[in-house]
Amino acid sequence: MNAKDLTFSKSTLCGKVKVPPSKSLAHRAIICAALAHGKSRIRGVQYSQDVSATLGVMREMGAEAQEKDGCLEIEGTRGVCRDAEAFCNESGSTLRMCLPVCAALNGGFTHFSGRGKLGQRPMTVFEELWKDAGLYYRDDSAKKGALDLTVKGALPAGRYRVRGDVSSQFISGLLFALPLADGDSVVEITTPLYSKGYIDLTIQALGQAGVEVRFDGKERFEIKGGQKYLATDGEIEGDWSQAAFYLVANAIGSDVEILGLNEESAQGDRVIRENLEKLKNAGDLVFDCEDCPDVVPVFAVACALRKGRTRLTGLSRLKIKECDRLDAVYSQLSAIGADVRREGDDLVFDGVETFEGGVRVSSFNDHRIAMTLAIAATRCERSITVDDFACIAKSYPDFLDRYKELGGKVQ
Repeated sequence: MNAKDLTFSKSTLCGKVKVPPSKSLAHRAIICAALAHGKSRIRGVQYSQDVSATLGVMREMGAEAQEKDGCLEIEGTRGVCRDAEAFCNESGSTLRMCLPVCAALNGGFTHFSGRGKLGQRPMTVFEELWKDAGLYYRDDSAKKGALDLTVKGALPAGRYRVRGDVSSQFISGLLFALPLADGDSVVEITTPLYSKGYIDLTIQALGQAGVEVRFDGKERFEIKGGQKYLATDGEIEGDWSQAAFYLVANAIGSDVEILGLNEESAQGDRVIRENLEKLKNAGDLVFDCEDCPDVVPVFAVACALRKGRTRLTGLSRLKIKECDRLDAVYSQLSAIGADVRREGDDLVFDGVETFEGGVRVSSFNDHRIAMTLAIAATRCERSITVDDFACIAKSYPDFLDRYKELGGKVQ
C-alpha cells in the first residue's frame, strides 16, 4: 500500500471543530492587499497550497509579505518591469484571478506555470480577450503537458463580453485588474452567470479595499478606471465549503458542533445547510447545483443515504475541476454501494440505508473527492482505502487531524 493511501472505517464523528478560514476570501484579500497603497493586515489565513500559490504570485509581482504574530502583513506592490515567473501550483483560482492582475502590473512578460491538470483547464476566455486587444498571449500547455502560458500587456479600458458559464474566476480576474486601467470599462456577461456567489465575494473584497464596481445583479459590470486600492485590516471568516464536510457528516449520523461560521456570509456555499434541511422532506427531490459546484461531491453522499429519489442537475462544470468530479462522484460512490446513475450530466440517487464499502477507491488526486470519501466512510459497513489522500493539502491540510480528533477511524 502506498504511504499516501489511508484506510477509513465506520465511525461517528463527535465533538467541536473550528472550520478553517475561507480559501476563496483569502485569495481575494491577498490580491487586494498586494494592489493597495500601504500595508494591509490579514488575520486568520490558512496557508493551503492554493492560498500559498496566490501569495507567491503576488510576491513575484513585487508585494512584500510576512507573517507576524499570526497576522499576514502585506505591503502593496508598485509593479515590476521584468520577465516574471508566476507558479500557480494546481490552483485555478490563482491562475484565473491573478493573470489579468499580473499583466496590469508587469511591464515585461509573465510566465504562468503549474502542476497537475491545471494546464488542461479552460482558458479560452482570456486567450480571446488578449488576442482581440492585440496583446501577447502564448499557451504551450498542451504541447508541454503542464501549464505553460506567457502573457504581456494589460487589457486597456473598454467594453468586454465574457461567457458566464465557464468559471466566475475569469470575471473576478477582470474585476481586480480593470480598476487599474486609465479609463472606464464595462464587462457584459453573454451567457447565464453561474456561481454568482463568488462574484459577490469579489465585489465585497473590492469594496473593502475602496474600489467601486457597479453590478446590475445579472449581466453587466461597470468599472471606473484609475482607482486606487486602499490598505485594509481584517480577518478571514470561516469557510462554508469546508464546513460542508461536517454538515453532511451530521446529516448522515454524526454529531459535530461547527464553530467559526458567519451565518450572514456572502459565500455561496452557505446554501449547503438549506439543501441538507430540504433532504429531510419526503418524496422525490431535485437540486440545481449550478451555483454551488464545490459542495456537490460531499452533498451527494447525503443524497445517496436519503430515503427516496434525489436528482442533482447543473453538474456540467464538475467535469473541468481538478479532476472530472462528475465521473469521480458517480464512480466512487457506486463502488462503495450507492444506488446512483448518470442521466446526461445529472446524477440520480435512490437512497440506500448504508454503504457496503470493502473496496479501494480513488481520490483522483482531488482534495474534495478525498475528503468526501472520508465522510462517506463513516457510514460504510466495511472499511475503504482511499489513495493519494495527501492531496487534501491543496485546500484543507488539517482535515485529517480534525477528523481523527472527532473520532474518525483511520489507519
